[in-house]
Amino acid sequence: MTRSARAPLRIDLAGGWTDVPAFADAEGGAVVNVTIDKYVRATVDKAGAIAYARDVAAGGLGASAGEHVLTAALRHPDADLDEIAEAAFAAESAEGVVGGRQDQYAACYGGLNSMTFPSAEQRKIERARAHTDVLPVRIERLPLPEAALSALEQRLVLVDSGVSRLSGEIHAHVWSAYARHDDDVTGALLALRQYARAMRDALLASDFGGVRHVINENWTQQKRLHPSVTNETIDAIFELATANGATAGKACGAGGGGALLFYASSAEGAAGLRRALAAAGITVIAFAFDMEGLVDEE
Repeated sequence: MTRSARAPLRIDLAGGWTDVPAFADAEGGAVVNVTIDKYVRATVDKAGAIAYARDVAAGGLGASAGEHVLTAALRHPDADLDEIAEAAFAAESAEGVVGGRQDQYAACYGGLNSMTFPSAEQRKIERARAHTDVLPVRIERLPLPEAALSALEQRLVLVDSGVSRLSGEIHAHVWSAYARHDDDVTGALLALRQYARAMRDALLASDFGGVRHVINENWTQQKRLHPSVTNETIDAIFELATANGATAGKACGAGGGGALLFYASSAEGAAGLRRALAAAGITVIAFAFDMEGLVDEE
């Protein structure tokens, strides 16, 4: 008998990079993300072999982590979501992937979430107080009113830049600079953490002006991390999007290529932006939010 499951991809709205242990363990991190109805799917056959399929090819949406989540879930059907997420993170780390934990937990839990990543020292203090282990991730589901959640969904525009990326190279540059106490990289990471907190507050207040502002500021800080976060193709897509209704935008994941996220200040503006980008030959990824997370499939 075969078993199948799916895990959603995610859009990181703010704070990405600060969930990586190199920073989170030292400083504490924060991320806001939302999962979408584009999935990684997996099936395990009677022999135990697992086959994977991705709904979209664009990088930067957490697909690799999704595959590891599905592997852990199918291999260990009695594990809970935290155990699955941690097993997936450990497996990726063992393969030499330098990344954070937001992708694995997003794939497991789904929805619109504010995630915080307590520092190693903070977890140590809490373990001593509680006399129990403390998870390196805390998840707060953001309970937006249905109208606000729908408005956010309609105003976001996701595209595939068409640029292949090697996120490992960008990570290597950033984390080596952070280890050298590079002021610009450290300042950018601290700012990214603060913008995740600002995004959480803006969403809870249904403050879409705040959402727009944070997305733009987040992109400014992403680009401070290393020049390879953007390139001529990405810059050209941003220029086109801005000329056709985008009021904010950022790269998804590490940047350098893969998926790009844009924000328009109305549903109508977003619809026009999608048409303009598609007319220019850019792949627009239609999506809706996913609130289920990891699920078994018949």
